[in-house]
Amino acid sequence: MKLMNFFNYYILAILFCLTFTECETDNYEAPDCTIEGKIFDHLNQPFQVNQGASIIRIREVSWAKDSTMYTANRTLKVQQDGTYRNTKIFKGTYRLLPYSGAFFPYDDVNSDNDDAGELVEINGTATQDFTVTPYLTIEWVQKPVVDSEGYLNCSVKFTRNQKQGYEMPDLRQGKLHVSRSVNAGAADGSLFTAPFNITNDMEGQELTFRTDIPVKYTGIDYWIRVSMNCQTAAGKPETNYPGMGADNFTTIEKIHVP
Repeated sequence: MKLMNFFNYYILAILFCLTFTECETDNYEAPDCTIEGKIFDHLNQPFQVNQGASIIRIREVSWAKDSTMYTANRTLKVQQDGTYRNTKIFKGTYRLLPYSGAFFPYDDVNSDNDDAGELVEINGTATQDFTVTPYLTIEWVQKPVVDSEGYLNCSVKFTRNQKQGYEMPDLRQGKLHVSRSVNAGAADGSLFTAPFNITNDMEGQELTFRTDIPVKYTGIDYWIRVSMNCQTAAGKPETNYPGMGADNFTTIEKIHVP
């Protein structure tokens, strides 16, 4: 009984101390700065990506005890047209690097090491644009239409891009994306199920895409785009760049099916 009473008093004493111990309040201000900008291709056109692509690496370099320390890398999400904006950034100095997308390495000197990319001072609202060289430029030849049988048809051609100092990868596959949402990455796979193989010698040719079945709904809008990707060139492992296998895209086209 005495042991039990002692145990109860011990527990009460701990609870008493926890209750009345002064707690320090976290009064550090929330991040309220903004970083925004655009990614352009080498032709000064908006770089087309998947919605929410994580292809901008950001790392704070001002929050460190010495030059050998830094905060961990994070990523900034990019919209379909290459624009990005984050309104919850702490004031400070950052390194920003386009990385792991369907483009040749951005920083020819530093590659993807700690000093790669652009040094940006963020205080209030800062803007940083980038220009990248995509592996492919994909252009509409015939924009999407629905034929008399209800099938959706379109055609494109691609150009392989060259960046000085780098070798071009090989072509891999192409795919048609048909969606009922402006986010054409969320495609209806039943309309066009399988990508088809494409090769380097198809460059400049008109490539036709057609849905596997007629469109399922009428009186609505569809959003369409075509994607193509590359792979490491045969026998050339040095062309296995970061982001190899990511898709290049056409612009998004909207059609109304009556």
